[in-house]
Amino acid sequence: MNNVLSDIEDLKLDILNTEEYKEYKKYDEILNNNSDIKSLIKEITNLQKESERLGNKDINIDNKLEDLFDKLHSYEDYNKYINASKKLNELISNIQRNFEDYFNSLIKKNSD
Repeated sequence: MNNVLSDIEDLKLDILNTEEYKEYKKYDEILNNNSDIKSLIKEITNLQKESERLGNKDINIDNKLEDLFDKLHSYEDYNKYINASKKLNELISNIQRNFEDYFNSLIKKNSD
């Protein structure tokens, strides 16, 4: 079992050393240090909560959210963060899929 844990730790380190992860961390840090973007995200989150509380019935909130999302997407760093997040998620999803395929093949092999 210790070998498995060691292999998992190696996999984690491999992921942390990928370009996908490094790019994600770069833009995550940029966003965390950008008070305008952080404030905008907070405002969007608060409006979304308010909209949900009201049962998504307030057209003014919907319009305001649309404007705020447009403004958020006007930040190049935010768009790069979103793209980097997608790439990292794709990498992790592929790893998970490979694990699932491998374990399914073991189960199938043992059931034959």
